[in-house]
Amino acid sequence: MRVKNRRLEEENLALKRLLRENNISWQPQPKAPVLAQASARVTRSGKTQLITLPHLPVETQLKILEFALLSPHPIVDPFCKSRPERMLAHEKSKRPNIAINFLVTCRAYHYEGTRMLWANNTFVFTSPASLKQFAELDLSYRRKIKHVTFRIIARFYDDVNRTHRLPRSYHSRLKNSVRLAIHRRPNERTLARRGFRAYAYSQLVDFLEALLPPHDPQLAAHFTSANTSHTTPYPRLLPSLESLRIDFVNFSDDLLSYPPPQLHDLASHQLGCMLNELTLTGVPTDECGLRVNTELSGLLKHEGLLIDHGPIMVAMRSGVRLLNNEGDQDFYSARVVRAMYTPHNNHFPHQRHDLIDLPPAPPEEGDPPFSAFHSCRTIWKKVPVKLEKSDERRWELFDRVSGLSWHDVEIDGTMLDEDAGPTECGNCGETHLGAIPPDELMDLYDDNF
Repeated sequence: MRVKNRRLEEENLALKRLLRENNISWQPQPKAPVLAQASARVTRSGKTQLITLPHLPVETQLKILEFALLSPHPIVDPFCKSRPERMLAHEKSKRPNIAINFLVTCRAYHYEGTRMLWANNTFVFTSPASLKQFAELDLSYRRKIKHVTFRIIARFYDDVNRTHRLPRSYHSRLKNSVRLAIHRRPNERTLARRGFRAYAYSQLVDFLEALLPPHDPQLAAHFTSANTSHTTPYPRLLPSLESLRIDFVNFSDDLLSYPPPQLHDLASHQLGCMLNELTLTGVPTDECGLRVNTELSGLLKHEGLLIDHGPIMVAMRSGVRLLNNEGDQDFYSARVVRAMYTPHNNHFPHQRHDLIDLPPAPPEEGDPPFSAFHSCRTIWKKVPVKLEKSDERRWELFDRVSGLSWHDVEIDGTMLDEDAGPTECGNCGETHLGAIPPDELMDLYDDNF
């Protein structure tokens, strides 16, 4: 111990000598006064200088935090392990690029950053399990999410080792037929699950069921308490969801059967009238696809916008590949759902009161351009210029009766033309283009319902 103490004394003397040679005092300095946003630095001459740290306004800090936690592309399957066969090429190579370390800086950054993380990013779900796993997120954060994307890849099963292909008619830019990934199913004695089967529209039902209110013990105890009305519904998985995009991948004509009856109950009753905008891509054009398109329109509010687009993806063994739809306008169409039955539309005196109890989709912001066709029968909507760039939108005029674009409306087998001149409308009593004759007004409502 004496030897160890002697070595420490010699080391201290050597350090003191080194400090004196560099004109640095080794005596303890008095503490500098505690100032906000300041720190002390000791110079070689032994004098203490106060350095004021740079101060950023709170608005600037929040802007930096928002930029650091905003991903340049959608986040695929949060809370779940990514499946490469369900992802695009750029989604495999690129990470979300989020500075998640900001959240552990301080409590303020953690509170504000967590809210920004879930409110400002977009999410893609490729399986019902990943969507159900999203229920682990607190309800206060799930309320901030207003748009999500479902990527539903049709799964095919067969109990015989044989090859099935996606035909070239699936997309006009598809050069060759695509070999489908078939999941082998063991042979069974029952005939119910034998042969070639597709798990496609049943998967859509599973996605919609995942949007139903998840089980939360705390919320259940709150809603069942004596002070709470039992008529208050449980909040859904995403209570503030306004727009939804569903990408149907490998959904080809003549390969799929009719959707299960649960689809109508989910889309029209349990989840009905909750969206302002719904985008569907890759829905088949056969009778089954038309029925699915009609059933899913029940998710929209009155005056909601339904966008129907051709297939934009194809699933292969290595993953999902994007299809080239550049310059092909035949894949895109839009229509307005239940545009005539809204509380603020007083032009239609024969409205069904059981259809106007729910609030309609909010009106579009901004002033639409002038059109001679605009009347009680028309409604303006903003539609995306391109599906990939949903932020760029243009005004388009729609027909309230049919929901179609005004340029596609036909009456008595002829297209509406401005040169035809205005006539008296049996609905509002005014004279305008595309007016509804009085003798056809009631027949028109009978045909729609």
